[in-house]
Amino acid sequence: MRIPLRALGVTVASAALLTVGLTPAMAADGHVYSRVLTYPSGGTSGGESDADLNFTGARSVTYNNWTINDTCPGDGYRVIGRARALLTNGAYAYGTWHEDEGTCESADWGPYSNLELNTSTNIVKAGVEICVDLGSSNKCSTSYRDNPHT
Repeated sequence: MRIPLRALGVTVASAALLTVGLTPAMAADGHVYSRVLTYPSGGTSGGESDADLNFTGARSVTYNNWTINDTCPGDGYRVIGRARALLTNGAYAYGTWHEDEGTCESADWGPYSNLELNTSTNIVKAGVEICVDLGSSNKCSTSYRDNPHT
């Protein structure tokens, strides 16, 4: 039986497209960056956090090269950050709060690597939450990456 060359080409191209179609989901590991400003009216004081995320399964993510930075000019408020993940049941999982201790002139918290967030429920997406601690409340911002395992 002879297979026409054109049919073989369509089959190969279709298989290639299916393989490429899986690539974006596998590329979900990577960098996240989040910034929060102390004052909504402008200025640069506040905080920022960034990390490289590596999803190691449906229920776990590892944070690498993670930093938290209090940005200048100094506003007198501390900056805190933590790992945060949205779970398939709609709830959130959180890591421990970390602080950039000192002023905006001090060194960043980190970089830290191999910090894991493990949950008992599948993770839809994970990221970093950065907050300015205003005393009576926190002003926060969060950035996420999708989990390719869910």
